[in-house]
Amino acid sequence: MAAASSSSRVKKSHVFPSFHGPDVRRGFLSHLHKYFTTNKITAFKDQEMERGNTIGPMLVQAIREATVSIVVLSTNYASSSWCLDELVEILKCKEVSGQIVMPVFYEVDPSDVRKQRGDVGIAFEKSCQGRTEEEKQRWSRALADVATIAGEHSINWTDEAAMLEKLSRDVSNKLKVELLKEQFRSLDVDQTGFISVPELRYAMESIGEKITGDEVKEMIREVDLDGDGRLNYDEFAKVMMAKDGSQITDDEVKSAIQGGDVDGDGRLNYDEFVKVMIK
Repeated sequence: MAAASSSSRVKKSHVFPSFHGPDVRRGFLSHLHKYFTTNKITAFKDQEMERGNTIGPMLVQAIREATVSIVVLSTNYASSSWCLDELVEILKCKEVSGQIVMPVFYEVDPSDVRKQRGDVGIAFEKSCQGRTEEEKQRWSRALADVATIAGEHSINWTDEAAMLEKLSRDVSNKLKVELLKEQFRSLDVDQTGFISVPELRYAMESIGEKITGDEVKEMIREVDLDGDGRLNYDEFAKVMMAKDGSQITDDEVKSAIQGGDVDGDGRLNYDEFVKVMIK
C-alpha cells in the first residue's frame, strides 16, 4: 500500500497502541483489535504509514488525540527508535494533558524494562548505536518511567484471550469515565468543580424543559449527599448510575456509566444527561 501523507488528517481514535510489530502484530495485537471492535473502541492503525528514522507529524497527532495509549513492551520493543520516540511522546502527553497510559509487559520483566537489562537491554543498545547522549538518556528515562506504571503482565496469565478480554474491558471503563468527566465539565459552566442550581436549570431550559429553580433544587437535593445544594463529581456520577438501578460502591462510581444512554452508543451525550436528570 502507498504510504499515507504526513499532512493527511488523522481520524481521532480512542486508543493509540505502541508496539514492535514483528513481536505482537499477528497474534496479540490482531486479537486485541477484535475485542476492541466488540466493545466499540477505535484504535489507531499504522499499517499504511511509512516508517523512517523518526516519527512524523501524523503519528504525533494520533498520539496526542488519543484518550488512552497502550504500550506493549515486548522483548524487541526497545530495538526500535520509532517505538522509543512514540513512548517519549506518549509520556509527554501523560504529563501535559493527563492521557491514560496502560503498559502491557509482554513476556518481559518490568524490572528489565526499567533498568534496560537482559534481552531488553540488548535491544536497547541496538537503538542507541550512533545516537547522541541526549537521545539515549531521553529513551532510557522513558523506559524507566513506563515500567513504574501499573499494567498487565502476560507471565501472570495462562490464558492470553482472558488477559485481552480484561484489557479491553478496562479500556472501555476508562473511556466511559473520561466521557463522564467531559459531561460534568460541560455542565460546570463556571468551572468551580460543582454543578449548581442555575447551571442545571440552564441546561434543562436549553433543551426546551420548563422548570423552576425550586424544582431544580429538589432534584439536586435527592442526590446531594453532602447537603451543600450542588453536585460534585461523585454525586453526579452516582446519579448517572443510579438511574439505571445499579448497585454501586464509591469505587465503581468512578469506573463506568451504566444508564441514560438513549442512542445506545455506549456513552452519554449532553442532551441524554439532562433528560436523565428530569426523569
